[in-house]
This record gives sequence, C-alpha cells and structure tokens, in this order.
Amino acid sequence: MATDPDAIDAAFYARLRGHYSEEEIVELGAFIGFNIGYHTFFGTLKFYPMFAPDGRLVSQEESERIYGAAPVSLAAADA
Repeated sequence: MATDPDAIDAAFYARLRGHYSEEEIVELGAFIGFNIGYHTFFGTLKFYPMFAPDGRLVSQEESERIYGAAPVSLAAADA
C-alpha cells in the first residue's frame, strides 16, 4: 500500500471482502495508514524499535546496537 498504492484495486478489495466486513476493511486500512505514518515520523527522530527480534523490550541504546547506526524507515526501503 505504501510503496505501490496503484496496486490496490477492486480485485484486492473483493478478496478482502471474502474475509472481512466493510467496517473491518476500513478499520484495517486506518490501522495500516496510522502505522505507516508513525514509522515514517519515528524515522525522522531516529526512533528505534522498542523490541529486540526475540521480543524483549529494550532501551533505545540497546536497540541501536541491535539494529544499527540508523534505523531503516519506510522511505529508505525505496532508496
């Protein structure tokens, strides 16, 4: 959705309707949109994930050691 919104077509929504109600599709879309926004914003703050790959809650310092000197944002994935 974030990297190729044109790929979301009527057939995509038809497949979703096989599993979700209209209300659930709207809620799912809002959740995805908010999360894309959060991650983009956090990337500008160099905010690191709060959890290690094994699920442990970690400090920003430990997260930086785990994930590297600069967190990868959604925008950086396109570069």
